[in-house]
Order: sequence, then C-alpha cells, then structure tokens
Amino acid sequence: MSHATNHLTRVTRLAVIALTATLAAGLLTGCGPDDGSEAGAPGASGTPSAAPTGTTPPPRSPEPTRTAPPTRSASPTPTTPPTRTASPSRPAPALTCDQLRHARVQTALVKLPDYPRATMRLTDGHWEDEDGVQVDLQPQCAIGHIVGDGAADAVGVVKITTPGTGRYYTLVVWRNDHGTPVPFATESLGDRTPVVSLAVTPPAVTVVYRTRRDGEPLAVTTLTRTAVYRVAGAGLHEVSHVDTPYAGG
Repeated sequence: MSHATNHLTRVTRLAVIALTATLAAGLLTGCGPDDGSEAGAPGASGTPSAAPTGTTPPPRSPEPTRTAPPTRSASPTPTTPPTRTASPSRPAPALTCDQLRHARVQTALVKLPDYPRATMRLTDGHWEDEDGVQVDLQPQCAIGHIVGDGAADAVGVVKITTPGTGRYYTLVVWRNDHGTPVPFATESLGDRTPVVSLAVTPPAVTVVYRTRRDGEPLAVTTLTRTAVYRVAGAGLHEVSHVDTPYAGG
C-alpha cells in the first residue's frame, strides 16, 4: 500500500469518528431536556419531571397594634368626712315611789275606772273634790320596766273613798317620761279590796290583795288573791291569778 492510500484511510477514519461523535451528541440531546429545558416538552423521553412547586410568599408581618391613648384618670371623688356618731343619750333615771306623791293620776286619756275626772293631781299623796270624794295614794309601790320603752316605770295603788261606804282600790301604772311619772294604765280591783303587796317582773305586775268569793257580802274578805297583770292599751290585762283562803275577816 502506498503512502497516499494510508493517509486517505486515516482521514476517513477521523471523519467517521467525528461524525459518530456528532450523532451521539445529537442523540443525547434528544433524550431529555437540559437543566434549563421546560419539563414535559413534546418529544421528550423518560418520566416527566414534576411541575415545579410554586413558592409560598413569605407571611406578611402583622400591622403593629395601635396603642390607645392612655385614659385620663377621673378626678378623685371628694371623701365625705365620717359622720360623727351621736353620743348615746343617757337613759332616764328610774322613777321613785316618792315621786308618785305629787304625780298626776288622771289625764284626758287615762282615767280611774271608779271615778273618772278630766284631770287629777295628788298633793302629798292626796286629792279631794268639793263633793267629798277623796283619792289617797297607798303605801304599796314597785319600780321596774313595765311599759317597754327602756326606762324604769312605777306601779302604785290609789284608794277612792266616796261619801258612802265605797272604798275602791285601783292599780295605776306611771310611765317614765324622762324622769317624770305620767299616768299610762289603770285597773280597778274592786270595792274594799285592800292591796297587800306589789312587784314588777318585767313587763308583768304582780299584785297580792284581799277579796272574796262571788256572792259573798262586800263587808268581808275571805280570799287572798295573787294576780299577774300586763299592760294592754290604757289598761291592765289580768294574765292569771291564784286564790288562797283568808280568815282575817
């Protein structure tokens, strides 16, 4: 073989090799897109690439909360000075039995059942009118809370003597009006029924007196009665009584 023939053969081989390389490059290009090619283009071979996921935009920062202007404090309410507590008034002094000697016995509202008058006031325990009727305070007396107004009241007995034979004994309760005895309630014990004793067990009044059985003559006393009374309106209401025989006459 000549030198020219060898040279031609070599050139031919180089041309074939170059063509083969060119074809191979073209085939590789047809197998899939380059990194910059769009996925799923027509004619592309192999598993198509997934569609690119859209990029989530970054969250917007919340708008800053607008701060309300500070509330103006209300003007302080003027403090009312504490009310001064009134000093408790002192209770009225208790009545005394001696006060009754110059006390009223009747008023426009409170009357003696056996001898009602417009008014009547004792003078040293005695009162008398132009008709000869006499009213005398008896020695029996008791002090205590009867009316219920917080002050110590008094209860006593007056005897009404008429020009005839009548001797009427009457219970009188005096209310304590700031230390002054004021007639409050009365109760007749009857004719010729002398009182033995009085006692106060608040608010009740207990009286022990002489009396008689129903139907017996007024000239005799055959019973000792212990009776308990309580104030009811302008009178005294008997709650109970107990009788025991009395042989004194």
